[in-house]
Amino acid sequence: MNLENTITLIENFQVNDEIEDYEISEFFDAIGFQLEAINRFTDAQKQQLIQTLFDFLKRQDPELDEDFSFIHLIEAIDQPDYKIYNAELLKFNTENGTITSTLLLNRFINGLKEEERKKYIDLLKLISENRNYTDLVRAEALSYYEHQMEK
Repeated sequence: MNLENTITLIENFQVNDEIEDYEISEFFDAIGFQLEAINRFTDAQKQQLIQTLFDFLKRQDPELDEDFSFIHLIEAIDQPDYKIYNAELLKFNTENGTITSTLLLNRFINGLKEEERKKYIDLLKLISENRNYTDLVRAEALSYYEHQMEK
């Protein structure tokens, strides 16, 4: 399947109360399977796909449980340097607070060196204090913040 068709599928996929967790995983597993040649994508194609996936998160309930099929897919797009992904992840987390994006931010921080870590750990703190986000999202961000501070 080509990238445009895949993007259309993602744009049309909406999670609702009738969808089970396993169905979300199956959807993103199928997307990942369709994009086997992802390592041959241009930077522009990677940017477009990553943005589409973050737009998917933005359309969903911010408290939608993490889905590791989604997480592994979005993290795999821009390997091995993650420049596009990292920039979009940080931008998303400064504008949106979701359970999944906060988990992605925590995973990103786990891979950083000491000097870089502080800046992004502070972003977790900002998310935890942002009254525009739900209590659950803020609590998750605070939990990750406390975990990172203990390291």
